[in-house]
Amino acid sequence: MLKRTVFFGMMAVLFAGCAGVKVQSPIDPTSAAPGEKLTWASHEKRPGWTVSEPETEGDALAFVGLSGKYALEKEARDDAMRTATNNVIKYIGTIVEDKFNRLQTSYGLTSETVDPTNVTRRLEDQLAAAFATRVKAKEWYIEKWLIKDTKETYVTVFVLAKVPQNAIKQAYEEICGNTIEDLKKKRDNANEEKAKSQFENAMKAFEEAKKQGFSLE
Repeated sequence: MLKRTVFFGMMAVLFAGCAGVKVQSPIDPTSAAPGEKLTWASHEKRPGWTVSEPETEGDALAFVGLSGKYALEKEARDDAMRTATNNVIKYIGTIVEDKFNRLQTSYGLTSETVDPTNVTRRLEDQLAAAFATRVKAKEWYIEKWLIKDTKETYVTVFVLAKVPQNAIKQAYEEICGNTIEDLKKKRDNANEEKAKSQFENAMKAFEEAKKQGFSLE
């Protein structure tokens, strides 16, 4: 079970681009904004997963994406999927960076030798590419709202999306392997024995990280 604070923090990451509706801030999942009226919903009640913590489901991770306010349902659906994808990438990045930071401390590495933040960013880029076609919607919840003052309508969408864990593990192993190769080249090009020793130590750290594998723990 993932932490509620991380989940709701990441749900605030939304994309702009609403056509016809100027207000683009995320909708409070517990109450309506003043002057707005719910006119239609795809379910009689909001499903529990719209406000619950995401979790593992078999060989996949389940994450919730919340769209901004859009004039068209398709735009809101696309935004909700982007948000769900971004949520899982950032969450995994946080876990991995923490793991690399602990390895850096235990092996006495300096940021000049290896920077966990930079390695994590490369991992997030790989995950974004890997997830482009592999994040699948499991369930949708859609609401249509009326802004009373302007008579404009908008749509907001929640999506429960599933991400295969094997794609995460593969990207994790690749980033560890690539980092080891980069460190090996730096070691071979280093002139001082002290620098060579530091790169050797960093290689051991990432070999250990690769051996341990990716885990949500």
